[in-house]
Amino acid sequence: MTDLHPYLITGQDAEGEELLGLPPADKAFQEEWLQELLFRHPSILPVELVDEDFAPLVSIGREIGSTDNLFVSPRGLITIVETKLWRNPEAHRTVVAQILEYAKDLATWHYDDLDKAVRSFMQKRCGTPTSLFALVKGRTERLGFGEIEFRQMLEDSLARGRFALLVVGDRIYPSATQLAEAIQPATHLEFSIRLIELKCYRLKKGSIWPLVVIPRLVAKTREETRAVVKVIWEEKRPEVEVATPSATENLSGHTSYAEFMTALPSNVREIFQHYIDKWMKEGCTFYWGVEGFSLRIRWGAKKRLITLLDAYPNYAGLLTPKWQREYDLPKDAYGKYQKSIMESSAFRTIISSGKRYLSYEEMSDSDVRLWLGATDTLLQALRTPPASQRVAA
Repeated sequence: MTDLHPYLITGQDAEGEELLGLPPADKAFQEEWLQELLFRHPSILPVELVDEDFAPLVSIGREIGSTDNLFVSPRGLITIVETKLWRNPEAHRTVVAQILEYAKDLATWHYDDLDKAVRSFMQKRCGTPTSLFALVKGRTERLGFGEIEFRQMLEDSLARGRFALLVVGDRIYPSATQLAEAIQPATHLEFSIRLIELKCYRLKKGSIWPLVVIPRLVAKTREETRAVVKVIWEEKRPEVEVATPSATENLSGHTSYAEFMTALPSNVREIFQHYIDKWMKEGCTFYWGVEGFSLRIRWGAKKRLITLLDAYPNYAGLLTPKWQREYDLPKDAYGKYQKSIMESSAFRTIISSGKRYLSYEEMSDSDVRLWLGATDTLLQALRTPPASQRVAA
């Protein structure tokens, strides 16, 4: 593609001049400067060309999980940026594999992991451990929902690996373009790769500053099979398989079975214990967060982990029709779940309002028992394949 030749027009009489491109060979800036530029001005990146849901970008950190720059949208979608300058050809040959590796690693994270990393970054940068949600809320007009909803959207984005991967540089090598065009998303991740050049132009002869920066989309992933590159993802998304409850379990700042049970209101503790113990004995997948847990199951053609319920010491989340559609759950199995929980007026109110979370104070003991029982029935239905798919003995 031919380079752009921007002009600076200085008046109504059309007087002006061609801007002078800044050759990469001049080495006017380092990658660290480029990373800082993107952190301060995320709108430089035309992420809306990837997917409008990824915009607007909110900068949440640099060098988090080995990434150069990390951004999130108000809808909880993550953009990973890897910066590379023209003068580093060796790095360009590996940059696509590099950013794929970062995406794969980030897909093993959960909301609490990312929030902790963001707080640490903001503490070092600004002296205040600003939370992930506070950053998004502070930089988004009319967010329209609260932290609980944002948390769930981002958790789902991480679980699905729905990321925008951007390789950004002052010039993109053809080898990197060819590699990016050959890559297809891994079976359990839903990423898209884009290559973006930031062309820089001087405003003044003989001086680097000020600069005009113009982004240009170079390549995008294509959903086709080629023989040039084969990317194999051998590792699955890690699972936390809990065999038996342990009073001493407390890894990496996460809560444990015993701590969670102690933090629950006393009137619902035995109800939770019955079902958690049952699911543990059945070998179900649990993720223990900082305060609560989520019960997960592999579902769908891609066998991705989906969340059937998440529970915290003071509130819990229902599986709403929205998430039934998102996960593509069987209508008959979900219909039984919904019919069961709709027997509760508290749950009917939440479902009809389009919300997902409610506190235990809003539930009776019977409501909690009803909800956990309905979840268990749904879980068993999803774990049992339809008769048409069973192999005859």
